[in-house]
Amino acid sequence: MGNILLNTAELIAVLPPRDRPEAFLRSTMFTTVVLSDMEEIVFDKILPDRELAPFVHPDVPGKDSANRGFQATSFTPAYVKPQNTLRPRQNMIRIPGERIAGDMSPAARYAYNLATIVDDQDLRITRREESMCSQALRTGMVIVEGDDYPTQTVDYGRDPALTIALAGAARWGEVGIDPFDDVEAWVQLLADTDGFTARTVILGPGAAGLLKKSLRFLEALDNRRQDGGVFQLGPVSTGAEGRYYTVLGTIGQLTFVQYSQPYTIAGVKENFWPSYGVGIFDPYGFMGHFAYGAILDNEALLSLERFPDMWTEKNPSRTVVQTQAAPLPIMPEPNASLFALVR
Repeated sequence: MGNILLNTAELIAVLPPRDRPEAFLRSTMFTTVVLSDMEEIVFDKILPDRELAPFVHPDVPGKDSANRGFQATSFTPAYVKPQNTLRPRQNMIRIPGERIAGDMSPAARYAYNLATIVDDQDLRITRREESMCSQALRTGMVIVEGDDYPTQTVDYGRDPALTIALAGAARWGEVGIDPFDDVEAWVQLLADTDGFTARTVILGPGAAGLLKKSLRFLEALDNRRQDGGVFQLGPVSTGAEGRYYTVLGTIGQLTFVQYSQPYTIAGVKENFWPSYGVGIFDPYGFMGHFAYGAILDNEALLSLERFPDMWTEKNPSRTVVQTQAAPLPIMPEPNASLFALVR
């Protein structure tokens, strides 16, 4: 539908943009927020100790064992600071919802435009954070790169066996392949690798569709969703605003979640979670943190998730609005996560 004026001089309703992001991965897997006033963020990890006690003769002195150690790891968060310029002419233009002839003052439009810019900048940072969380969960690392920014890799040291890409006849959807067999094997792999208990399975729409072709999966799945006293059974869709994820059901200790959320980069539409991606996680053992490093600004004297700022320029007249953040997802126990690309 183009830019068409209806046969009334007053707008009845304003169509809101359907682009508000949701930090699903961040809020699900990186639940603890850490604020720091340092550029580097350091956390300690107690190393596992699964040694057996040695046998000795009762009349022989005990054998000295190594004490349990810990590992200190430091990370430097990436830095983002989206910036917008608000020019005077923009405050002369009717805002969404205003009468066609205009009944707001330029000062009121200026306040509205400022609020909109700050909100949009916050949403852009939220999308960047969700992208970083997705990359960490899928690859066990975060790669930070951009214009005038040297490429840096934050590697959390996940076991390479926990990053899987099926190929050829082993892919889901191929003849003779039961996707639920792989899910069961990956749940056991998570336990065998470092002793974690799988509890959450996140699937893209394509992977969810193929998994639901498994009769064993459908027979075991408890997908009864209470709605006004009537059990709802059937297909679901994700990807629309406010419907980025949905619980498909449970099997034993596993909760199956379908997730899809779009974003754009350089005008190209992408998705935070691959359609054929499958993640298996122990959220409790994972203990994910989302950390924010120091804001490198002389006016930012507190540890903050966001530091919005604005200043004016006189010639030509304009207001510059900027929001700064230094976000970084942290995986203290990276082996509590597994990711597979199934097709």
